[in-house]
Amino acid sequence: KTGKILAMANYPNFNPNDYRNVEDMSLFMNLNVNLPYECGSVFKTITGAIGIDDGKIEPNSTYVDTGLVTEAGYGIKNSDEKSYGVQTMTEVLEKSLNTGAIYIEKQVGNQKFADYLRRFGFGEKSGIDLPAESSGNIKNLDAVRRDIQFFTASFGQGITVTPIQLLNAYSTIANQGMLMKPQIVEKVIHSDGSEEEIKPVEIRKVISA
Repeated sequence: KTGKILAMANYPNFNPNDYRNVEDMSLFMNLNVNLPYECGSVFKTITGAIGIDDGKIEPNSTYVDTGLVTEAGYGIKNSDEKSYGVQTMTEVLEKSLNTGAIYIEKQVGNQKFADYLRRFGFGEKSGIDLPAESSGNIKNLDAVRRDIQFFTASFGQGITVTPIQLLNAYSTIANQGMLMKPQIVEKVIHSDGSEEEIKPVEIRKVISA
């Protein structure tokens, strides 16, 4: 509810008391905020939340999974290369069905799907008070007529996010739809002993509870 970071770690790590002898400079990166990556199927939760909020699906809505979606000469299959027939949206998440994520995205539509992702904070920096934060990259969704890019984005491929963005998006769903600014510092103690509390910051309402 607050966006406060309780713990954060990276691996491989280094000894900060002996940083001069670190030969691999990449060890100084904080991958939680510096590293954009294709997060894959964990993104289906975001797609599902968008579909529900937009009124296009409910948990028990169904579609027919044929195991394959063909678009622009590409064939997109489920990761296990199986088909399951009639499936609910809940089963899409349970079985991690790529075709189900695509079905949801198609119901929402490309432009609205991209707008929702930006509202969740993807494609922009979270504002966390740590250096060299990456914004990730969802710029390929600017081309709203390129269906294939939206289909793959629905299950977390073809776009990049940072771990802090993904964590914040999940927290938004758990926080009744309110996106918070990730917060590292709880309070500042000044040299005169006075304390300055850093209050949580609400960024925007993304989806309904």
